[in-house]
Order: sequence, then C-alpha cells, then structure tokens
Amino acid sequence: MRPNQVNQSGNKIGEGDLVAGNKHEENYHYHYAQKTKLSSLFEKLKEEFDGKKTIQEISDNLQRYSDARDTIGLEQKLVNGGRAHILEDAAWLKQEYFKKLTRFQFYETAQEIHAFLLGIVLEKFRNIVYPMIKDGASETDIAKTISEEIIKPIIEKIHNEGCDDVMGLSSTDIEGMIYFLTGKCHIKWAR
Repeated sequence: MRPNQVNQSGNKIGEGDLVAGNKHEENYHYHYAQKTKLSSLFEKLKEEFDGKKTIQEISDNLQRYSDARDTIGLEQKLVNGGRAHILEDAAWLKQEYFKKLTRFQFYETAQEIHAFLLGIVLEKFRNIVYPMIKDGASETDIAKTISEEIIKPIIEKIHNEGCDDVMGLSSTDIEGMIYFLTGKCHIKWAR
C-alpha cells in the first residue's frame, strides 16, 4: 500500500458512504425569500395592474408627499443650498420619477409602494444626509452617502425581496424621489 492511501476493504458502514480520498459531492440548498411588506405590495400591484383595477382618489399616505409645504420649489432650494449647478440633472430626475408616479398613481397598491419608499427616502435624507449638509460635508461625500445610504439600499431591497416590480423602479427613480421631495419642500439643501 502506498503512503497516503487508505484501505477500507471489508468495512461495514450500513447505509451511506464511508469516505476517504477524493470523493466530491455538490449539494444545493434553495432558500426562498420570505414574503415581506414590500414584496407583498408588489405582488398585489401586479394583480391590480394585470386586471386593470384602478381607483380614482389619491391616498392620504401619498398625498402627504405630493402636497407642497411651501412655495420655494426645487430650483430655489438647490440655489439656497449652493447646488444650482445640479439643477438640470435634478429637474430631469424629478421629472422621470414624476412620470412613473403619474403613470401608476391610480393603482391603490402603487400608491402604497410610492408612499412607503418616499417615507424611507425622506427619513434617510433627514437623518443621514441633512446633518452632513449642516456640518459642511463635501459635495462628494454627500453624493456618495446618498448613493450608499438611500439609493442602493432601496434598489437592493426591491431586488433582494423578490419583488415583481411592474413599475420598473430604477436608481434614476429613487434619486428622482429626492428631488421630487425637494420640490415639494420636504427636503432642504441649505445649512
């Protein structure tokens, strides 16, 4: 017998394998995502969308983000915050999101999804980004934080929770939510 060789002849192991040497097995375990609030909402929206089941009113939860809190608007908010140079991009992003919101606004569940996501965007901006603005953080750090703390986590949440996103929400839409909320004066950019 050569070194590093095991002789197992005559071993009785009952059921199963007695392994020595080079046996290789691959086992696959599938873990299906649990239903979450967001995945359940997207599933319900798909049913409404496929059945063309619409409503005529806007929910209070969504309306709170659609109502302007003052009359300053997006442009002046960005100017006041020293970000006039991003106005063109911000206006485009806001418009892209607004088109998506408008297209799906009469689906009850879409309203719930938009209100849910706008709430997350607003909370993260107020509690993470705005304090950075007040502390004089660089524009680069603020942009990186917006990407890493708001946009990416929301997109990952939609994808990782197995959401069947019939609206096709993208990072452009999530970033657009920031400027939509800015235009409605929920978000401030000035110190």
